[in-house]
Amino acid sequence: MTAAGAHWADPNATAAVRKLLRRHRAAMDTVLTAARQDGLIELADATTEYVTSPEGPGTPEGAAVAFAIAQYAATAHRTGPEREREFVDRFIDSWLIEHGHAFVSEVAQARNAIRVEEPDPRAGRMTPWLRHTTPDEAADPTAEVLTRRVEARLTARPEPPRPAPKSVTTDQIRRLEAAMVDGRRWRAVAHRRLIVDDPALVELARRLVWASFDGHGTVLETFRIDDRTPRDLAGASLELPPDRLIGVAHPIHLGATLAAWRNMFADSRSSQPFEQLNRRVHHLTPAESESNVLSRFTDRQLRADRLFGLQELGWEVTREALYRRFGPTRELTVTLAPGLEGGYSYEPEPQRIRSVELRGGVFGALDPVTASELIGQLTRLAA
Repeated sequence: MTAAGAHWADPNATAAVRKLLRRHRAAMDTVLTAARQDGLIELADATTEYVTSPEGPGTPEGAAVAFAIAQYAATAHRTGPEREREFVDRFIDSWLIEHGHAFVSEVAQARNAIRVEEPDPRAGRMTPWLRHTTPDEAADPTAEVLTRRVEARLTARPEPPRPAPKSVTTDQIRRLEAAMVDGRRWRAVAHRRLIVDDPALVELARRLVWASFDGHGTVLETFRIDDRTPRDLAGASLELPPDRLIGVAHPIHLGATLAAWRNMFADSRSSQPFEQLNRRVHHLTPAESESNVLSRFTDRQLRADRLFGLQELGWEVTREALYRRFGPTRELTVTLAPGLEGGYSYEPEPQRIRSVELRGGVFGALDPVTASELIGQLTRLAA
């Protein structure tokens, strides 16, 4: 057995996979858009689910499609078998750590069932596209790369113990809060499969308020989960169409019903897994909505010891500034003074915000929930 075949899973693999998926975001969006147009909506949704959160919950099919698209997009950037194996191992390591051996095997099987095809202008295919393989066609060489590597890895080491239930629950609490903050959505059928029917997650889900949305982000209903059934404020059960979009409700989504939901949870003495109904809401001023500069934070002092905690919230921390992307066209820059240094014994000195600037539009173009959470994060940073 070679050293490469026997190595333990890299504990930083999921973070590396996140970077790979971000690097190939354009290819992901292109192929998944074509897949939805071809009627592969459930498969595209499962892939988006995995891309959003490689650590789960998710399906092997979603992981397989995301891997296949990244594999297709990364071909031009890899040179030689070592780089190829490194690319594949990053995904396998992440799957092993987050989901276990059985999930890895299922991903390899699912990968064999799909292909990412080259553009074919003569057939009206101007971009790469996704399709299911047929039973009688030859094996896809790019899929076989994953199959061979999975076989080598799974025979090299026994499956390690899975995380303790308490640590899994703590991690899932963070993910559900991130889903609320980031506006993550599930189709109703996926929400039931991944959350409501999961023995651990349903215990968290029933202590939250949920909302259904139309394709434009408008709230259609708000509900709680009771006995694995969605129920409104009056306790009536709701029938949610399979393709209805579901998300963790933010107080902004609840509007005039917020007080009633607070009273219901208070009466039932149901403690929430994170601050939802009593979460502080922040609003932009009219002047801030029309500007790309958030001047309320100019010259505010920062708690330097809290800066790196922002990385878990989707921020990039550099020497001179903090960065946060909002979609493909908007990026927020928080410029720091004097800036962060480095070194083994470096202790961050107090920082000052020089400016908070949004590239690609004005702050009023941001979703109200996004704007509220952004202001809240910077407010806590400056406290």
